[in-house]
Amino acid sequence: MQLLNCSFDEKQVGLFMWAAIPANYKNGYELSDKVLYESNVFITPGGIFGSAGDNYVRVSLCSTEEKIMEAIDRVKKTS
Repeated sequence: MQLLNCSFDEKQVGLFMWAAIPANYKNGYELSDKVLYESNVFITPGGIFGSAGDNYVRVSLCSTEEKIMEAIDRVKKTS
């Protein structure tokens, strides 16, 4: 989330991480699409959970540490 300039609570626990998108994106869909098309990594736009989530994205932590690190490396290459 830091690579994407999102703000989030580092003390979150659970299977998912929620983060507020930077102001230069109109919504989570725009950021999610950018990451998907540039890095081939899917992050969920918060708006699919209702309009209160429009300015957020959600990242699943339901994967191996290796897969998560691979996704981070892909995002780093396009940041």
